[in-house]
Amino acid sequence: MAVKAVYDYRPRIHFTTQKGWINDPNGLVYHDGIYHLFYQHYPKDTKWGPMHWGHAISQDLIRWEHLPIALEPDELGHIFSGSAVYDRDNTTGFASFGKPPIVTMFTHSGETQQQSIAYSTDGVNFTKYAGNPVIKNPGIRDFRDPKVFYNPVRDSWSCVVAAGDRVHFYASPNLIDWIKTGEFGPEGNLCPGIWECPDIFPLKAPNGDEVWVLVVSMTIPLEKGGPKTQYFLGTFDGDAFICTRPFDGIEWIDPGFDNYAAMSYYGEELRDRIVIGWGANWQYAADTPTDEYRGMMTLARKLSLVDTPKGLRLSSAPFGTLGEIMVSTAVIKGEKAVESQVFGLRVEGHRNFAITLSNEVGEELVFGVNENDNIFMDRSKAGDKTFSEIFASDIFSKVEKERLFTGAITMEAIFDVAMLEVFADRGTFACAQVVYPTTPYNRISIEGEAKVTYYDVKL
Repeated sequence: MAVKAVYDYRPRIHFTTQKGWINDPNGLVYHDGIYHLFYQHYPKDTKWGPMHWGHAISQDLIRWEHLPIALEPDELGHIFSGSAVYDRDNTTGFASFGKPPIVTMFTHSGETQQQSIAYSTDGVNFTKYAGNPVIKNPGIRDFRDPKVFYNPVRDSWSCVVAAGDRVHFYASPNLIDWIKTGEFGPEGNLCPGIWECPDIFPLKAPNGDEVWVLVVSMTIPLEKGGPKTQYFLGTFDGDAFICTRPFDGIEWIDPGFDNYAAMSYYGEELRDRIVIGWGANWQYAADTPTDEYRGMMTLARKLSLVDTPKGLRLSSAPFGTLGEIMVSTAVIKGEKAVESQVFGLRVEGHRNFAITLSNEVGEELVFGVNENDNIFMDRSKAGDKTFSEIFASDIFSKVEKERLFTGAITMEAIFDVAMLEVFADRGTFACAQVVYPTTPYNRISIEGEAKVTYYDVKL
């Protein structure tokens, strides 16, 4: 008699560690055709613990090769979040046999949180700088997550560090000797809380203007949906970010619950701004019903700026080689039986339609546009919720966002075993939601006027 297999929640095209705990993406750097992904990792348990940096590489941001752990805790503390750059001109002096180094900058979390660096000339083995820390704690409890970037005004390196309820900016000629140059916040922030995992980069507006984007992850209260990642638009004068395009309300990179600590890739060869986030939520990440691993990354997303009736906004679109692995397209008439646990949907519709993914035990994951012309996602009946009262609560079950554009709408939805990502409203709505159906979804049904094209995703 055949033995029934245990249902596997491990996604196929979203990155997961082989085993153990995973959270923030770190050190995203692109060099010689290779995307490096470092990440917060505890290899000995599926719950948060003494943080390491895990390491994986990819050529397409879909297929990943696991590499040895890059950074381990030491006498200065655990290895918290940070970033990485390719030091092409060997400003650090860490080059070996003519090979410039990849330099990581991270937080040593011990008695205090301080910023340190490590380097590698082979992209695999990293050596911590003997003079760490390179930025000492200025007397702030929450002082972490440095993001290094090239500063075009100073023609040097700069970094932005989360510092309690604001960020600090530093500059350096060599990634070793740093001076503080400025701050941003808390003025202009409409969401009080601890700031984490900052990122900053320029994008071109549709009219050609250069606009700087400051991204900050926020530890906001439960009643407001828990941790989320917001952004600001403005300028960078070489010393600090200045918010010159304030919003009427808070603008999130993702209005859902399972995209935190979004970080962009650094790479002189890159033409696009690519971000990856942690596809989980601190409120229930340690309790999800997976076995030997906890957590995943979102799909890589390309960011751009679009004009909307409310001004400039970030737009997100799936990035990578998804188009090359999409096969077996078919237009859905009413409903469709599906066998794959990884598939995509392209939706063209108007107001008041719903797309439902369901299984034979009555579990349903629903998304679409409601009668109020708001985009929504509803996982309240999507599967197992018993592992967490917070996950099961109403506030963590439904997402609803007012559209910025009127008229017809297009959506792209990508489902991967236990994660749904939806991109709509010209990319101004980009939402990631984890779900845990007790058996795989095997039916797609449509209510309302919408054309839905189905495609399989084959690796």
